[in-house]
Amino acid sequence: MKQTKKIIALLLAVMVLISCTAVASFAATKKKTYSKYDYNRDGKVIYTVLGDSIAAGYSLPGFVEDTKWKAEWPVVPGSYPEYVGKALGAKHTYQDAHIGLRSTDLRYLLCDDYIGDIAVGWRVPTTDNYRTVDQAGLATVRKQYLNHIKKADVITLNIGINDLTIPSGILNNVQGENFNLLLAFWGDMLGNAYKLADNAAYMAQVTTLLIGFYRNYVSNFNAIVTKIKEINPTAKLLVLGYYNAAQDAFAKGALPVDIGALVTPFIDLFNSHAAGAAAGNGYTYVKMEHIDTLFCDRTSPGYLNDNHPTAYGHRQMADIIIAAINA
Repeated sequence: MKQTKKIIALLLAVMVLISCTAVASFAATKKKTYSKYDYNRDGKVIYTVLGDSIAAGYSLPGFVEDTKWKAEWPVVPGSYPEYVGKALGAKHTYQDAHIGLRSTDLRYLLCDDYIGDIAVGWRVPTTDNYRTVDQAGLATVRKQYLNHIKKADVITLNIGINDLTIPSGILNNVQGENFNLLLAFWGDMLGNAYKLADNAAYMAQVTTLLIGFYRNYVSNFNAIVTKIKEINPTAKLLVLGYYNAAQDAFAKGALPVDIGALVTPFIDLFNSHAAGAAAGNGYTYVKMEHIDTLFCDRTSPGYLNDNHPTAYGHRQMADIIIAAINA
């Protein structure tokens, strides 16, 4: 009930924000410094990266989407997996993070006893335009994932945000005008989502579905961690928390509002489970905050819309990860 109230309160707060927003501005840019890595390199470390588009290096200049018919994608230059791999002196970095990956998809890829949902076809091999899973192709990709986890000395897991930002469950439940309003809510919150404020019934539907997404994420996250530890109990597993992409943003208007503060309850809700479960499940939770994002970059086409890290943001994430490993 407490978690439900948090979600409902946040949705209401977002609607208030949108109704009074005039111009968005951002806190002063902090001096950009880079940490020195001091990991003991021996040239034997295997590093496996599990996650979504953030880990995959989406939005960086060198990113090219690879095929879902294999687990390993190229390590993107300037992405945090590249920096971490180099800092570890890794013999090999298995970059098994894919864009759009939800916790449902990763669990489906790792666990052969999990049936997934109607949307898993977007991220796994299929035979007919994303609907029918190619079981032979899935078996091949699953074997690769499990093998890369088994070989790893260090694993980073960065999963969950797409459970909220890719509304696959809603896409199968909403039609017509409300479908377009939903896309506005996710795709351009500051620009168009105010339209939702006048649709109480629809807001109730969105809220109910978001609660379901969170519960589903918790179940999936637990299963993913259990599977990783089952396959490789000795690897150092680091679960990365999600940063607030709007953490340093605020809106100027009749009623100045801290945008980041309104988004924080959502981020904290998802992070709280991963952080709270760390001690009892043999992994290290890595808190991410004040990461440079395209959302806050006025020079980027992703300004006020794209939550991915900038090039500097990836370096920040790498510094935080390496500090956690060294600790």
